[in-house]
Amino acid sequence: MNLQSQEPPEYTLGETEARKLKEAERAFISRPQLSIRMRIVAGFLLCFFLTGITALVTLAILYQARGKLQFLKTSQDITFEVLQARRFEKDFFLYGTNLPDAKIHAERALALLQSQTVNILDVVGEKNLAELSRDLGQYDALLGQCVALENAVSRAGRSGQIEGELRDRGSRVTDLAWALNGRESAAVDRMLTLSQAIPFIFLAILLVLIFWVAHLLAKTITQSLVRFQGYTRRIAGGDFDPIRPAKPYRDEFSDMAMAVNRMLFELRAREAQVLQAGKLAAVGTFTTGIAHELSNPLNNISITAEALMNECEQRKDERGHKLLADICQETDRANLIIMGLLDFIRQNAPERKAMDLAEVVESARQIVENEMALRGVRLVQDIPPGSSMVMGAPNELRQAFLNLFLNAIEAMPKGGTILVKIKSSEGGTVCLEVSDEGLGIPLEILPRVFDPFFTTKPRGKGTGLGLSICYGVIKRHGGDVQIESVEGRGTTVRVCLPSVKA
Repeated sequence: MNLQSQEPPEYTLGETEARKLKEAERAFISRPQLSIRMRIVAGFLLCFFLTGITALVTLAILYQARGKLQFLKTSQDITFEVLQARRFEKDFFLYGTNLPDAKIHAERALALLQSQTVNILDVVGEKNLAELSRDLGQYDALLGQCVALENAVSRAGRSGQIEGELRDRGSRVTDLAWALNGRESAAVDRMLTLSQAIPFIFLAILLVLIFWVAHLLAKTITQSLVRFQGYTRRIAGGDFDPIRPAKPYRDEFSDMAMAVNRMLFELRAREAQVLQAGKLAAVGTFTTGIAHELSNPLNNISITAEALMNECEQRKDERGHKLLADICQETDRANLIIMGLLDFIRQNAPERKAMDLAEVVESARQIVENEMALRGVRLVQDIPPGSSMVMGAPNELRQAFLNLFLNAIEAMPKGGTILVKIKSSEGGTVCLEVSDEGLGIPLEILPRVFDPFFTTKPRGKGTGLGLSICYGVIKRHGGDVQIESVEGRGTTVRVCLPSVKA
């Protein structure tokens, strides 16, 4: 179809706008997901994690304090037993009595140390435990020697040496026990003080964390709202370019921006439809009077041609008769065009009946047969039997197909083939395809081919109403028209109409 553009269209909604929309969507989708919901959950999880750490630290401190308190109790019991043993030890050396009692208390202290070895080891460490065990064991052993030597002959000679060793070991055991008691008591005091301070430290950190998370969320939401205010002002000013990502990540506002971009695309599509409706209204206002004025001279031409045809018949002038028949035929076609234009303007519902679409195609082909012969164009039909029954008005559909055939012929100035296919489609429709091998339609003007008065032919060679009327006829029949074109390779127009079964 010969629709080469002479200048860029004022308004298009085609591949360029769709490409911009897809590029903007890809730019949003390619960014990593970091939603506001995810950040809120992360903030709560961080607070929960901090609370858990605080609870674990507090439990650990209390567990250690409990161990130390257990050690203090055991240490006090051991110290008490050692002090009792030393008291009876002093009585022995002063008065020679109660030595077995001292031995009993020393053995009790040693038994307590052995029974609480694990707890004491955790609290005071291996070195202090070993030292305490060694000194207490040696003290108990010395008491045992004293008991063995209590009635021996050598008692007088060795009592002074044993007494010194006993007092030394007993003193060391007592001093070490008191030192460990004092150290662990101070540690318990520190732990209890720390366990009291931890809740307040945790509350302070939690408060800072909550304010920080709230600040980040408020900043994100506020900045996004400010950006969307700018977008609305830009759109209100007539700038419909898609919104581009402003952040290195994707969140709910990114999804909203994609939805706004899609809305802008749909709004522009609706705007194009409104503009087309306005142009069609202008066609109605402008052409109603012209159509009526054209009917009278066409009728006079038809009447005159018929009278001349009768004279040619009488003179047996076959060539003149044929030429006048062509004039009558073209006059009738012009009348059909005017009637179709008036019906198109008035938007009257056509009187429909069951009809064979193949017959309408054949009648339209016969009208353009001479034109195809002059241009070196042939028409090939691919119509399976019984596949083309539709509901429609034959005259209107004939006019629509006639316009499609004429456009296809004009698109092939050096000749070519027009292929007409009819096939049943899904949804109870019959689709007719008219394909040519012509120049094709540039992509940037493809969305405008159905606009009234839009033409790329030289001045005086076209009105720009052919495809517009065809579009109106098919739409009034409840059908649809689609165009596919590759520049330099040809164009295919697909017309789908409700079938009789539908």
